[in-house]
Amino acid sequence: MNWLETVLVIIAISLDIFAAIACKGAQLSKIEKKPLMILCALFAAWQAVALGLGSLAGSYLYRRDIHQTSNSTESVAAVLFVALAVMMLRKAYQKENFTERRNDEFAWKRLVCRLAFISIGTLILGVALGFLGTPTITVLVVVLLVTVCVVIAGLYVGYHFGYAIRPKVYAAAGILLVIAAVDTAIRHIFFF
Repeated sequence: MNWLETVLVIIAISLDIFAAIACKGAQLSKIEKKPLMILCALFAAWQAVALGLGSLAGSYLYRRDIHQTSNSTESVAAVLFVALAVMMLRKAYQKENFTERRNDEFAWKRLVCRLAFISIGTLILGVALGFLGTPTITVLVVVLLVTVCVVIAGLYVGYHFGYAIRPKVYAAAGILLVIAAVDTAIRHIFFF
């Protein structure tokens, strides 16, 4: 994948973080810098590890497949993009009970648990990017920058607009991942 496609799919998977952080932002009476910086560092590091491990695994399998005539890793990458898109679209239409009430306390254990579930999708995305031969260093730099931006934006959007934006965010993520799947299928599978 080229750098623009890489940025778009990482933004798509990071919108899951955006929705989770917007939930917390909707509860805050004031956004303080110290917890925001901790959130940025925690989420960026965790996402980088998950995406990096997935990318390394996918790159290893890609290098093994490169000597064959089939495009099996590219086909699997397209399927993984579709699976992630379905996951995001399902979240867009899933009703989640959430009461927006002021709570300035950060439940760090709960946030880490949520981050662990989010990182499963990130790991899968890393494998897909590795299958497409995307350099791991590119993936890591992009995920660090995007995650910090998404955490900050999610907290402020949630603070100002509440949690109602969640379905639209997941729908946008799903659409971006469908576009990535179609692009991968066209460029890597159908037109070798």
